[in-house]
Amino acid sequence: MVGMKVICRTCDRETNAPHGVCLNHRGEDGLYVRCVGSWAKEKYYYIERYLDIFTMSMRQKWQLYYIDLFSGCGKCRVRETGDEIDGSGLIALNLKFPFNKYYFIDSDENSLQSLKERVKSNLLFTRISFKWGDCNEKVMEILSELPKVNTLYVALIDPTGLQINFDTIRKLTNERRMDLIVTFPEGMAINRNIDKFIKKEDSLLDSFMGDRRWRNLYSSKLSGDSIENSLIDLYRDNLKTIGYQEIKSADEILIKSSKRALPLYYLLFASKHPLGHRFWSSISEIEPTGQRKLKF
Repeated sequence: MVGMKVICRTCDRETNAPHGVCLNHRGEDGLYVRCVGSWAKEKYYYIERYLDIFTMSMRQKWQLYYIDLFSGCGKCRVRETGDEIDGSGLIALNLKFPFNKYYFIDSDENSLQSLKERVKSNLLFTRISFKWGDCNEKVMEILSELPKVNTLYVALIDPTGLQINFDTIRKLTNERRMDLIVTFPEGMAINRNIDKFIKKEDSLLDSFMGDRRWRNLYSSKLSGDSIENSLIDLYRDNLKTIGYQEIKSADEILIKSSKRALPLYYLLFASKHPLGHRFWSSISEIEPTGQRKLKF
C-alpha cells in the first residue's frame, strides 16, 4: 500500500492504531504515520503560527529551544480523506527562522525511528536530540542538557490521552522561561473514565491535574459544562503555582470534530511573560479559513 492514498473512516482505531500510530498502512514514504481526524489540521495551523511568530520575534536576542514531548512520526494521515500532513516535528523544522535546538521525545520506538528517518537529510539534523521513552521518566535526562540562562523555550505537550504528569511540567519549567502549548482533554473525554479514576487512590487523572482537588468537582453535582470549565480552572491554578501568568479563556482554543462539531479538546497556551500571551492572542485571531474571529 506504499504510495497509495488510504481512507480509513471505518477502521477499528483502538486495534489498528494503538497510541494513534497506524499499524495497517504505512505512509507514502513507507514509514509509520499517525492516524488523525481532519480536525488535526486546525490544531497544527495554530501551532505553526505560534512557532513562526515566536522564532521570528525572539531569534536575535536569545537561544531558542523547541521541546516536543510526544513528537510522533512526523507525518499524519487524515482518515477521512487519506491526505498526509506534516506533524509537529516537521512543522517546527520547516519554519522560516529555525530553533537553535530541538528535542523530540516519544515512547513509541517505531514513531521516533520514523521521524528520525524522515528528517535525516534536513540541514538542521545536527541540532536535533532524539529521546526514546516515557517523557515523565526522561525528564531528568533532558533537564541535564538544558541551559537556564539566555534561552527561551517552547514545549509542545500533545499526548493521545493523559500521559503527561503535572510534576513533569513542574520540573521541566523550573527556573526556565518556557512557553507551553498543551492539548487539554474536553470534559466528556475525562467523564467517560471518571468512575475508574475516582476509585483509584492515585489515578492517572491525579497525576495529570497535579493534585486531588478535581475529586471535589464530582461530589458537587455540577453539570457537564460546569465540570469541564472547573477542570480547566484547576489546571490553570496549578500552572500559576509554578510561575505562569494568569491564563484567560482567550488562551484556549476549542478543537471540535469536523463531522459533528463535537468538542474534542482545548489547545491551551501558557507563558511566564505577557509577551507570549500577546503573541498567542495575535495568532489565534485568524481562523484556518482565513476568517477573523468575532469578539464579543
